[in-house]
Amino acid sequence: MELYGGVIYPAVLVACAILALAGLATIVQVRLHRVLEWVVTGFWIVTAVQVISVLVVLFSGNDAGLVLTIGYLIAALVLLPLLGIGRLGAPDAAALDPDPNRPVLQPDQIARVDGGAAVIVAVAVAVLAWRVIIILAT
Repeated sequence: MELYGGVIYPAVLVACAILALAGLATIVQVRLHRVLEWVVTGFWIVTAVQVISVLVVLFSGNDAGLVLTIGYLIAALVLLPLLGIGRLGAPDAAALDPDPNRPVLQPDQIARVDGGAAVIVAVAVAVLAWRVIIILAT
């Protein structure tokens, strides 16, 4: 538990802050979309490390609320596919859909959608990480 509370949890919060800042920067300056893509890759890695470390803590004898903690971890994992959701509006994706009313986004719109999604996911994952540490500490 000391490793999670002292290293992993702060690292998750820092990753959330970096993701939120990169998302906001991408909304303001579309040219930073490439940077956001790199930050998203790093965020996936940090989230994987968080999930693995929480599972190790849970199954190493911690008598915290197993179901609730697993639920929060699943919620954090379910949020990750929202990162990069702008690609669904790309012309390539729209060409594969038979719906003639499907919107096709311009590259700057895709970048802004990805930036907004990154901010939302960063806040949500930070809250979920906070809930997990509260449960594990009790």
